[in-house]
Amino acid sequence: MGKRCICEICTCGRHHCPHRPWRPGGDYGECLVTSYNTAYKPHPLQPRESCKPDQSALHSDEPLSDKTTFRTDYIKHPLDKPFVHAHEPYRRPEGDLDTLTSYHRDYTEKHAPPAQMVKHDGQRQLPAKFEGEPTYKIDYRKWPLERQQAKHPDAWVPPTQPFEGQSTFTRDFRKYNEPPRKSMKPNEAHQMSDAPFDGQTGYRDDYIRHPFQPRDVKEKEQYKSSNVPFDGLTTFNRDYTKKNAPKTESCKPNSEAFQSDAPLDDLTTFKNDYRKWNGERPYVHHPDQYRKPEGEMDHNTTHRLQYKPHPLQKVALMKPGEGRVMIPGEFNGLTNYKSDYKPWGIQREQPKARDGWVPNNVPFDGTPTYKAHYIPHAIAPSKSMKPDASALMSDAPFDDKTMYRTEYVKKHADICPAAVIDTKSSKYAYVETDGRGHKQYVPVFEQTSILGTGTPSMPKIPAGMVAA
Repeated sequence: MGKRCICEICTCGRHHCPHRPWRPGGDYGECLVTSYNTAYKPHPLQPRESCKPDQSALHSDEPLSDKTTFRTDYIKHPLDKPFVHAHEPYRRPEGDLDTLTSYHRDYTEKHAPPAQMVKHDGQRQLPAKFEGEPTYKIDYRKWPLERQQAKHPDAWVPPTQPFEGQSTFTRDFRKYNEPPRKSMKPNEAHQMSDAPFDGQTGYRDDYIRHPFQPRDVKEKEQYKSSNVPFDGLTTFNRDYTKKNAPKTESCKPNSEAFQSDAPLDDLTTFKNDYRKWNGERPYVHHPDQYRKPEGEMDHNTTHRLQYKPHPLQKVALMKPGEGRVMIPGEFNGLTNYKSDYKPWGIQREQPKARDGWVPNNVPFDGTPTYKAHYIPHAIAPSKSMKPDASALMSDAPFDDKTMYRTEYVKKHADICPAAVIDTKSSKYAYVETDGRGHKQYVPVFEQTSILGTGTPSMPKIPAGMVAA
């Protein structure tokens, strides 16, 4: 068989060499011992130069230019008037207007007796007078406000073009002659049957009631007292006996003050280590004396040179004219509604009496047909279908056989050879460690033919290698 490592000996897929980690899919990766880890040498690093710019101000001798990106990139172009689509003139459809609707045809007028008046009690009034001041009047008080002057609109000028009498509704929404829709209202006739009511259900026909068998009651064993007399000795009294030990000495120190005949030494670590030295005064840099620049200062700025003051004009007062403005000419009250929709001579439809119906002259006695024709009947309460609460008992012994116990048989699992490697029960013996850091093993029966008799010794791992 030859030499094999742990990755080749393992049969369960859980054991592998530490230099070849397992990856999803059942294969192993490459060895992690690389030349980078063994031959890489660190090199000294030099600090990077600072990218911070110099704090000195930028100066330029060129004059100030008023050109901006907006003035150079955006050029003014002539604008054309937008195209306006002219709509077609309105044409009145031919034919007469049909005023008959489904509402007038299906919902006819019904005559019912007038409703009786329900008289309510009068408003409840209190005999005492209300005296109090609400929080609204206390918190929100009336303040004197100055009246704001109204803005007077411009004088109205009548249009010079004649009125066409056409609206956007008339122009956009045209009338189409369509047949009336079919009514979706269902028939009001009730579906009734002359057959008597059958109260039989599937539960009543199929359910069969079975008698319950008596439950097996287990007899209780009678208590039997012990014949051995009670000695009253516990395990604590028997195991933990009293011991004679001396009294523990006190660890408290002596309360007497410490006294010494030696003179007091006032030399401390501060006086000994920190001594007074003759210090020099720090150097102070004196800045150069201010010198006034030559020439005169120009106070003219771009704002003063380009923006010159102009005289202000007073805003005209927009006060409306006095009284109602009279428009010259006669008022034309003709509209498209008056011209297209003319009143028609329609008479109200009179109710038609049914054939053979004669109104009753007898006054109403207060009893409706519901109370006169309805006869109450005595109904027996429904019988409960709830089963009896008594438990189902059986004399047969309890059968604890389950599908798991009958079908799932315990199988013997073999132990992975890599799990017991380097132990006495292992079938492989260690031989050597290769250059990649993997331990090599051979079967025990081949150990004698490869290495000779005796137990092989563990060789030392070279420097820079990591043991598996």
